[in-house]
Amino acid sequence: MAKAWLDLYAQFTDLSEEDKRQLFEAIKNDVDAEPRIAIGLYEGIRESRFRNGLACVHCGSLRVKRNGTYRERQRYLCKDCGRSFNDISGTPLSGTHHPEKWMRYFLMMVENKGKSLPKVAVELEIHVSTAFYWRHKILNALRSLGHTVLSGIVESDETYILESEKGKKGGIAHRKPRNHGGKAQKRGISDEQISVMVALDRNGAIFSQMAGRGRITASQINDVMGNILRRDVVLCTDSATNYKAFAKNHNINHEVINIRKDGYVKKGIYHIQHINHYHGELKEWLKRFDGVATRYLDNYLFWHRFLELNKKQDDKLVSNGILLASCQKPNFTTISTFKTADVLLTN
Repeated sequence: MAKAWLDLYAQFTDLSEEDKRQLFEAIKNDVDAEPRIAIGLYEGIRESRFRNGLACVHCGSLRVKRNGTYRERQRYLCKDCGRSFNDISGTPLSGTHHPEKWMRYFLMMVENKGKSLPKVAVELEIHVSTAFYWRHKILNALRSLGHTVLSGIVESDETYILESEKGKKGGIAHRKPRNHGGKAQKRGISDEQISVMVALDRNGAIFSQMAGRGRITASQINDVMGNILRRDVVLCTDSATNYKAFAKNHNINHEVINIRKDGYVKKGIYHIQHINHYHGELKEWLKRFDGVATRYLDNYLFWHRFLELNKKQDDKLVSNGILLASCQKPNFTTISTFKTADVLLTN
């Protein structure tokens, strides 16, 4: 096949430089496609995750030596813990096959803000459960990176999402089961709803995480957000007393936005319009998944956050970003992790 391409190239020596470049790219895409994808994928991951120096993914030691190759993958041996690893050990790709499908999978997590599992399974010709496990191996890895610290003017507010025990076997202790797409049995904010804490600053940083069941308290705000705010921030919230208590306890400058008294914008700069818009987009995005199980909600919050932070970028660049970000920190998530995991929420 390579010779055929080269013969064709020889017939078109008068092509422009751009046309020659495109033809050369076609040659690269046609010759030994699957091995080439694998090698390029592993090299890209290695250069990204070990850019500050090669270290053992098990113990962090720098005393590492090369230890041969296996299936196109360079292997290493740690001189301290004695364990071996390769370029993708401790990444979502570890223990899986078909790297060309993985690259397409990452892209499908970005296209149209993420495709449903049935659509992914059909397009990639994999089982829907495999598509599910791949998704959450990636999202678990992304979530393990944590949030960035917020600074400057920070808007914060919580939103509430109906609790879902989707996929859980056995009974539900604290309420009666409801049909798919059903509504809460209690009026207003209750323990049937999950409080999601959201905060963002004017520099573009975003924080989004579950806080618990029912109406959020100052203690819960502290638990989920106490360590991600610089102490010199100006916190903008509505007039809820829980935020007042939190700001007072942390000695944080606090601007309360009382719409009836001050209007939507206070002092010409303080408002919570960005956070309210983010809430609306988050809930609209979650609808595409026909209900997200509460035990996996934080994963989806991180996914949506990543898409929002990179929404102005090209889809391929964003999918590469998810790939490299999910491979930065060793994360040995397995299928059994999802089968045994549970979310502990306090009232």
